[in-house]
Amino acid sequence: MTISDFQISTVIKSYTMSMKAKAKAAEKEPTNGNIVQEDQVMISEDAKRMLFERIGEQMSDRFKGHDEEGYAISTTYSG
Repeated sequence: MTISDFQISTVIKSYTMSMKAKAKAAEKEPTNGNIVQEDQVMISEDAKRMLFERIGEQMSDRFKGHDEEGYAISTTYSG
């Protein structure tokens, strides 16, 4: 089964929206002690690789855009 970048992006967006809705609902409810709920997301190694490749491509495109606009990107630290 092949999973596209669009499908991964859609799952991440829907998860984010769901978590925002849960957070808003939790804010409205009175707290009952120190109950902490955690979600776990399991991502396969192939999906992680695809995600990191996509993020890398997007960051490269952003840097290229800044270069084209005349911004200088320094690779040295001057601190």
